[in-house]
Amino acid sequence: MSRSRHMTSHLRAAAACGAIFALSLGGLAACSKSTQDKVEDATASVVADASSAVSSVGADMDANKTQDFVTKAAIAGLFEIKTSELAIKTSKNADVVAFAKMMVKDHTAAGKKLDTAAAATSGLTPPVALDDDHQKKLDDLATKTGSDFDKAYVDLQQSGHAEAVSLFDDYSKNGKDAALQTFATDTLPTLQAHKDKIDAFKE
Repeated sequence: MSRSRHMTSHLRAAAACGAIFALSLGGLAACSKSTQDKVEDATASVVADASSAVSSVGADMDANKTQDFVTKAAIAGLFEIKTSELAIKTSKNADVVAFAKMMVKDHTAAGKKLDTAAAATSGLTPPVALDDDHQKKLDDLATKTGSDFDKAYVDLQQSGHAEAVSLFDDYSKNGKDAALQTFATDTLPTLQAHKDKIDAFKE
């Protein structure tokens, strides 16, 4: 073989190798791009799922807080009414009876407003019966008479209104249900006035 033909053969071989190498690089680039796209898609999916999960958890927390407020507010109001109805029948203390009558009037009105507010946006129905803890306190109060009854009634009203003021104050500032937040804000001054009045019984 002549030197010229030998050189031509080498050049052809080199060109073929170059073409194969270029194709290999193209394949690797395509593979790399495909892998990158899959990673990006997977990352976007994970981020979207995480965002959805966070939103879901937040919504659940808001719903739980709203349900908790409605339940506690309804039971607190019902407890004030039932203990005060008992005080009207049992107490011989004119101040205690006057306070009890105010409790029945104000908390009956507040209960109706709570029903309306709870149904407005959340669709919740407040409980219509006491829980076990409050029922036990009511039953215990019913066993007392005279000054023992008055003292026990005042004690229950003090602790109950302290809890109610705290509950309504928190929801008026942090509640997520608009109708219930307005209800809490509007009712809070009345509860605070009740608390101030019953606290004065022990001064």
